[in-house]
Amino acid sequence: MKYLLKKAGKMNKIWSGRVGSNTDNLADKFTFSLKTDVKLYVYDIIGTIAYAAGLKKIGIISKSELIQIIDGLIKIKNNIEAGRYPENDYNYEDIHSLIEFELKNEIGEAAGKIHTGRSRNDQIVLDEKLYLKDAVIQILKSLAELQSGILEFAQKNITVIFPAYTHLQKAQPVLFSHYLLSFFEKFSRDINKLFNNFNESDLMPLGSGACTGSGYAIDRKYLSKLLKFKGTACNSMDEVSNRDYFQDFIYNLSCVMLHLSRFCEDLIIYNSNEFSYIEIADEFCTGSSIMPQKKNPDILELIRGKSSIVAGNLVQFEVMQKGLPTTYNRDFQEDKGIVFNAFNETLSSVIIFKELLKNIKLNEDKINKSMERGFTEATDIADYLAKKGETFRNSHNITGKIIRFCIENDISLKDLDLKTLKNHSQYFDSDFFEKISLGSCINAKITDCGTNSKSVNNNLKTAFLRMQDIQKEIEKLKSRVPDINSLMEEIKNTPD
Repeated sequence: MKYLLKKAGKMNKIWSGRVGSNTDNLADKFTFSLKTDVKLYVYDIIGTIAYAAGLKKIGIISKSELIQIIDGLIKIKNNIEAGRYPENDYNYEDIHSLIEFELKNEIGEAAGKIHTGRSRNDQIVLDEKLYLKDAVIQILKSLAELQSGILEFAQKNITVIFPAYTHLQKAQPVLFSHYLLSFFEKFSRDINKLFNNFNESDLMPLGSGACTGSGYAIDRKYLSKLLKFKGTACNSMDEVSNRDYFQDFIYNLSCVMLHLSRFCEDLIIYNSNEFSYIEIADEFCTGSSIMPQKKNPDILELIRGKSSIVAGNLVQFEVMQKGLPTTYNRDFQEDKGIVFNAFNETLSSVIIFKELLKNIKLNEDKINKSMERGFTEATDIADYLAKKGETFRNSHNITGKIIRFCIENDISLKDLDLKTLKNHSQYFDSDFFEKISLGSCINAKITDCGTNSKSVNNNLKTAFLRMQDIQKEIEKLKSRVPDINSLMEEIKNTPD
């Protein structure tokens, strides 16, 4: 295939001193990342303001120049938000060069000082970590809201008895609230991982330079304070090549989506005509283009599908890094799009699932009728005999024979009489039918992690308290993320 290779206009790259000719138009387009990394503009501006303050502190920039730089950067921020810069100007290359070029247009040669001792390598790590801290908080907030919704749903249906399943076969009776609390625990682990992700990434990278550190006496602790990091990274080579914070983030998002997907799969099954345990509000369903009777749980199916996208994002990210030599390589340009996609898919899925959950109604009549079939009391029959003195293995065998007898005669356990039961074991007595009622089966599970009413009520109360603590911790995280106003106040309070 023949390509018409058009040359770009006058070279205006931040690295143009070494490269003596214009880059080819195709090369410009191929390396162009502004449409993706423009999402980092506010973090790049915050980081540049802080770094300029750090340069002023060591005498590289004067006070008047710092004021010029800050005013210029604020104007650029406003222009980006107003869409005043062309999205396809390949001279910009990326968000960093856009900000630096436009700052020079605004304030002149003073703009040329802001990159002193700084590399795009440590600059982008800073932007990504600031973005990450914000993104983690957004996901945590949405998960906390989902968790609260799960607890409210459980509280509302605290006494409903429901069939637990193993191998998608009816297993034993369980409180529906206990089932819901199982997902509360799953998402709680996701929340804990995200808190750890925030804390482990909370090290300030500036001063790392391209890979060997800076030749200027940058006060890294001061920069860390301005940017609200808990500390500073200790190895420049590791810091510019480190993307563990993003990889951990995508992994954590994939765990959230995996748990959402499993929850969705359950609800899709329970919503089917064959089960009809739940009904999803019309507002969260769609219909068929050809079959008039259909009411489809498309939202749940889409979340289940999107979980594969986020899992794929994790694989993409790992494969992108696996063969890289030490420190920075241009492959890392691709990391942001992968992370942004995983974040957007996860956040939107959590938000809509939370709303859908509020609009689910239990069909208790259908559930109760289903509980009459399936012999979910079978384990409790075996336990009954074992507690009377039979060995559990014999009890299991006897119970299996009784269930087979019921199936062959098309009867339920409640249709049996004591004489028939005693033909199977003399341990059966008049208290048997009370012991295998659904309520007794529920409360017979006496371990504190089980489905008995007391444990579930206690665990539900504890879960509400845990959510209050989590929400307080999320609020604390917000104070550890800089914004322009807090940054300006901190700079203002810095002695000259």
